[in-house]
Amino acid sequence: MSQAPESMHMLVNLFSPRGIPADYRHQQGFGVDTYKWVDAQGETRLVNYHWLPTCGVASMTEADAAAVQADDLGPASKDLFDAIERGEYPEWELHVQMMDDHDHPELDFDPPDDTKVWPEEVFPPRKVGTLQLNRNVANNFAENEQISFGTGVLVDGLDFSDDKMLVGRTFSYSDTQRYRVGPNCLQLPVNAPRNGPPATNQRDGQMTYVVDTGGENPHVNYEPSAMGGLTEADYPHPDEQGPKLTGRLTRARPPRTNDYAQAGERFLLMQDWERDDLVGNLVANIGEATDEVRRRMVWHLFLCEDELGRRVGEGLGITADDVRDLTPLETQTLDDGERKRLENLGANGPRDVEGHTMTHCVPNEHRRVPG
Repeated sequence: MSQAPESMHMLVNLFSPRGIPADYRHQQGFGVDTYKWVDAQGETRLVNYHWLPTCGVASMTEADAAAVQADDLGPASKDLFDAIERGEYPEWELHVQMMDDHDHPELDFDPPDDTKVWPEEVFPPRKVGTLQLNRNVANNFAENEQISFGTGVLVDGLDFSDDKMLVGRTFSYSDTQRYRVGPNCLQLPVNAPRNGPPATNQRDGQMTYVVDTGGENPHVNYEPSAMGGLTEADYPHPDEQGPKLTGRLTRARPPRTNDYAQAGERFLLMQDWERDDLVGNLVANIGEATDEVRRRMVWHLFLCEDELGRRVGEGLGITADDVRDLTPLETQTLDDGERKRLENLGANGPRDVEGHTMTHCVPNEHRRVPG
């Protein structure tokens, strides 16, 4: 991670108690990838998805989690099962953030960048639905282990953005499910559409048990065909959609990386007990690395936020002066603000987070577990 500054935001979140939810019922969900919504006229909006538990958010420290694992290896699954059996059905509200589908030069990051979140005071989350789990599965293998989630399984009106990781996941998830569950995984009841028969033109292969037909010739498994086979449905929107783009295709880092700002802002927006646990976890883990890695990580953390760099540095015996001679990585391009922070390493003062709302920065109950 010392060679991947874009990971700083993820590390600050993951190594804090947010990385150890107390159980599934008190866990938030975040889609990470940026999707796109398309209306009947071909107008598009970029979209981020969020699941918010109605019972609130609760997390544990590393010490709490260690105490739990000393006695139970599956507490979250057991808690979820038992709650549903008691009739305490867990619920999550689905919220979406939306923005116009263009580059947004007013932002200091690229909207489809998976290492960033969208400021909620600018792009407020809107509630669009609620998910309730009101029964446990009758057969764990059929209804749970054979579920084949995939980012490429979309309904009309949902589409892909220019999110690079989403493109890769769309291929890899489908390949994984075909290998793990089987080539006909989408025929299984747990994966098939509930409001209409599937029409995929997929035929045969291991464990096939249905031919998706809609009155066409069942002996024709290709399209287009003059023999009465399946035909592709009409799209509900025009072929052309979204903004007009001009330019050259390149292999390059995004011009607006800004790898440190959101990591520092998240640290400042945490509760005190979250910050304390984050610092302790970073010190413990970075302390296992070589001196070169330790110094580089403290350098990164000072660029994120003075207090974060100072506190982790104190735990490792490294000060801002000890890393001031380090230069940016060869793969890094610092913007003007980052270069200014580098010139004043350790003496920039706290970032301004007044009125700022970040994804997952909500009240977090500390689930204490006696050790």
